Amino acid sequence: MWVPYNLLSPLKVDATRSAILASEAAKNERNFVVGFILRNPVSRSWESDVLVAETDRETPVVLDGGRGTVHASVNNAGKLEELIYNVRSSAAVPALADCYQDVVKRLEVLILKAGRGIEIVGWRVVDVEHGARWKCLPSRPSAVAHSVELQDVPPQYREMMRLYRESRCATSARWRLICAGAILDAAVMGRDPFRPNEATEEASAADGIRITNDMLIRSNAIIMHPDLKGATIADVHALLEPKRQALLKELLPSGRAEFGADPSYHDDLADAAVANLADLLARELLVFRLGLNAPPRQASDAVEYESLELSGLS
Repeated sequence: MWVPYNLLSPLKVDATRSAILASEAAKNERNFVVGFILRNPVSRSWESDVLVAETDRETPVVLDGGRGTVHASVNNAGKLEELIYNVRSSAAVPALADCYQDVVKRLEVLILKAGRGIEIVGWRVVDVEHGARWKCLPSRPSAVAHSVELQDVPPQYREMMRLYRESRCATSARWRLICAGAILDAAVMGRDPFRPNEATEEASAADGIRITNDMLIRSNAIIMHPDLKGATIADVHALLEPKRQALLKELLPSGRAEFGADPSYHDDLADAAVANLADLLARELLVFRLGLNAPPRQASDAVEYESLELSGLS
């Protein structure tokens, strides 16, 4: 079963329903604590390779005109493992969005100065007044049974297989969108190995793949793009390709930074969802074209979708 590996997903409730509803109903400005959990991108351990002196662990911060603090939390070895903001806001998502924009910029400077990679692996948000809590942490999916036997793949599909491996194994939503989107672009534009004159009955049937409600839920795209239910590969390509081309322009020395130039929680969340959908759809297409059988879904794999009201995003 395909699962989303991205580190950006909607907030999940970590408190009682009454606390969440009270927080969402409140309009007053109050204290929020937002913590960003960090990870070493090589070892995947939930810590960084940065040591922070005790005198440097608390600094003031100004977000959207309001004053707050950011605390560098370290583990027993003194390594930075979480950046914790204490800010004033009237709701959880705006507090998270303001802090996210600051923490991305802060980490970009730190990564450059230290020469070490640091990823945000998740975050926690607390409405102190109402005791409401949300979190976004990666979940480890159950293992699937598969043989490691090498199956023959036609040579013309090797490039598509490499692109899909890059997409599936990356944590960067932007890189996943570039790679998986390239597969969809080749399919829609009829390039190798999807040329129309090479199509078989099975290949033409792949054009009939439709986006299901289950796909939208698993990719987290249902919140931003519920209208894609029933859409074709071509419909999804029309949505994704301008974003993918803008990303590719950023990689060119003469290109303009038109997409994702300024960190935004809402934009990055949306990008992660569409990257998930591109990844999922590219897999559906390749598995179908190559006749690779995926194992049947088990009852334990059933998707549980939390209501938008309780997700804090309604």
